[in-house]
Amino acid sequence: MNRMAAIVVAASASVAVGQEFDVALTSGSGTIETTTTLTTAGSLIGDYDAQTNPEGTQTRPGFFGGSGNNPIPVSADFVSQTGGVIGPTGSLVLTLDLDAATADIEGLTLDLLGGQALAAEIALTLLYDSFHTVNPSFIYPGGVPITLPLGQIGSVVAATLEQTDTGFGVLTPTGEADVYEFAAAVPASASFEVNIAPAGSDPAAQQIGPLPVVVALGGQITLIDDNHLLLSIAVGPLTDEQTVPIDPAAELPAVPLELPTLGTETAGVVMTISADSVHMQTLVELSATGEGTRVGCIADWDSDGVLSFFDVMGFLSDFAAQDPRADLAGPDGVFDFFDVQVFLQLFSAGCPEL
Repeated sequence: MNRMAAIVVAASASVAVGQEFDVALTSGSGTIETTTTLTTAGSLIGDYDAQTNPEGTQTRPGFFGGSGNNPIPVSADFVSQTGGVIGPTGSLVLTLDLDAATADIEGLTLDLLGGQALAAEIALTLLYDSFHTVNPSFIYPGGVPITLPLGQIGSVVAATLEQTDTGFGVLTPTGEADVYEFAAAVPASASFEVNIAPAGSDPAAQQIGPLPVVVALGGQITLIDDNHLLLSIAVGPLTDEQTVPIDPAAELPAVPLELPTLGTETAGVVMTISADSVHMQTLVELSATGEGTRVGCIADWDSDGVLSFFDVMGFLSDFAAQDPRADLAGPDGVFDFFDVQVFLQLFSAGCPEL
């Protein structure tokens, strides 16, 4: 490339020196599938009450005998399965350097659900000590789990990805002018909020995460002009599996249950439990598009938001010191009239955002 051609390239594609773009991801689609197991421990007791429910069920430890209505130690796993179409939105800061063929990412945030909620099918698996019931009379041997489908009594109300460290990416020319493929690995954390709403109880919100993940991000960048670009990204399929202890234990609302017997009757009990851990398996696949606006302006050399004589003097000072920032015609390591010519062209063109 001759020096005059370098002037044109530097003036029209000044991202060669490494320039930031604020990108808003405003349109997206994808799918998410999650299986969340909330592990709990507590007790259950018959719904008998001498005043309000004298015909209710009583629970008593062991197979026979005893008296009264007694709590029975129990552990319970709530298993929530969720899946559906999502419309993610978000933002990021993209730093491009065409000469180094890099596309680095900071500040990536993704609202995976795009403000919507996904209904969750929930089942409950109980494991308890041996006990028997009165009214109806039935024996429940310990160590035998019972799984009860609870239906759609919950939902995933939030799912987010937040970047935790710089994501380093590479650019690959496509052969089409100003269009590049890119790929980056982005360290991030995933957070979810699940609402469980047992019948007759207020919803209980359970926060899951943040969980550390590495997001494999790929897509395409189209440079529109000096100050604007189009970005399309694809994530996944991203799979992850995490078990997170809950400390301190979170007590959930009391859950009324109807335990099966061999006949048509059921034993009415009330379960009171505290959550101690969450296990989550997640599959996410999505794509999103957005527009990027250049942060700052090369001609605003002192970054004070005003183009003035001081910007010219600042450039000339860095040019005289052979600061790499002032090597605008290329950059090629040569400091001469062509670098000054590029700066003056940029200064004359102005900065649209100022």
